[in-house]
Amino acid sequence: MSAQPMTDISAFWTESLADELLRFLTGRLKCPDIAAELTHDTYLGLRQIAEKTPPDNARAMAFRIAINLTIDHQRKTMVRDRYGADEDIDALVDTLPGNAAPPEQVLIGQQRLAALQHALGELPQACRTVFLLHGVDGLTYTQIAERLGISKSQVNKLLAQAMAHCARQLAD
Repeated sequence: MSAQPMTDISAFWTESLADELLRFLTGRLKCPDIAAELTHDTYLGLRQIAEKTPPDNARAMAFRIAINLTIDHQRKTMVRDRYGADEDIDALVDTLPGNAAPPEQVLIGQQRLAALQHALGELPQACRTVFLLHGVDGLTYTQIAERLGISKSQVNKLLAQAMAHCARQLAD
């Protein structure tokens, strides 16, 4: 069994480097809590690298790790914000804090979501597409019209039809 070289991380990680990274990440993310988490993750990443091969420039390596972690965090946030509605309801319920809605309200919410999904499934393809492009993707009538090759008034009619259908289905 060969022994791996153990590197003293204190040779690479200093309090001033941690403070500098924290200020940098806070400025970039505008959230001190997330910046603190990513600073800690940077420490862990640098430690892992330093144990295998000590870096020539630990400061540069730490900032590269921090930037990569920031980019990953921002991408995940964008995906969550954009597609959060597609998450599994059961997974969301498990992440709710202790003061979450009572089970009856959760069940009602699940039933309403299922009814909305069913109502969307009943719509003609064009109505459903317009509804999702506007409501989920946030496109304007003009953008939808250009994307689908139809007029803005047709987008308006299809969206009104989709909304009316969903409202009727959810009212039942």
